[in-house]
Amino acid sequence: MTWIVWRQQRPVFITLAIGLVVAVAAVLVLRAAMVADLTARNLVDCAVKGLESCRGPASNDFLNAWFDKMHLAQGAVIAAPALMGVFVGAPLFAREFEQGTHALAFTQSVSRTRWMATKFVVAAVPALLFVIVFQVVVHSWLDAAGELGPLATGPFYFTTFEAQGVSPVAYTLFAYTFGMFAGALFKRTLVAMSLTLGLFIAVRFVLTGTREFLITPTRIVSDDPSKPALTDSGPLVVDSGFLDAKGAVVADSAPLMNCASRGDEPVVTDFAACYRKNGLAQSYADIIPAEQATTLHLLEASIFAGLAVLFVLGSVWAVRRQV
Repeated sequence: MTWIVWRQQRPVFITLAIGLVVAVAAVLVLRAAMVADLTARNLVDCAVKGLESCRGPASNDFLNAWFDKMHLAQGAVIAAPALMGVFVGAPLFAREFEQGTHALAFTQSVSRTRWMATKFVVAAVPALLFVIVFQVVVHSWLDAAGELGPLATGPFYFTTFEAQGVSPVAYTLFAYTFGMFAGALFKRTLVAMSLTLGLFIAVRFVLTGTREFLITPTRIVSDDPSKPALTDSGPLVVDSGFLDAKGAVVADSAPLMNCASRGDEPVVTDFAACYRKNGLAQSYADIIPAEQATTLHLLEASIFAGLAVLFVLGSVWAVRRQV
């Protein structure tokens, strides 16, 4: 059974292997060129210390040359799970039903459940390996750039977060299993592929907007209401604003307007005193610290894994009811 499934999926596997070799080779070549550029511009220490420690023409030219390329590599990691769902998961059962080859499998001594499980595993492993290997290689490129690359924007920047940790694997399982379910349910490859891409984008968009609610935020305050409570770009800011003398959140923006320049009135120079006079005692920010990024990765991945289990069960139901 495994050998038959392997023969059926061989064109997909060959395509994945060639695509992975080309993608990895391209990233490694770009990484080597970037490291050589870092050395030639004497920016190796800047990659460790950060951009603020060595601003100048050399660092600006380096960023102009490489920053967007690294962002594109992160985008490719983010897009890879969708491609696995569309081109590996969606045709898995849909093509069998379209071509009628499932009838031969159903007449064999092997149960439908074992047939499904074999197809699921044999196709899923190469897809997951593709995403994992590509993710690791891209991350090694970003690590080489250090504080002069996208990692300097913090772990919660959307391209960095979604391209790191267990997230790409969880996204791949979600896309792959939904594609499999859609194909088993609708029995049309094109329909399954379209639904997989559409739902993948929709669910990712919705969960990205609700990601911050998975962890209870930490509140930090500044006793100077004229200055932001958070100056570091690393944490994820959930909310920010002002507190009154009792520590309650000030929802009204009128106090801020009272300290703004208007007409012929004298320009306010001591904003802190003006804010306090108008009832704004402190500024605050509700944040998720950078060190909790791994926890957030795991929480989000558990949601996608749970959805993947439901899609697997749905696929079993759809195939077993097929005549």
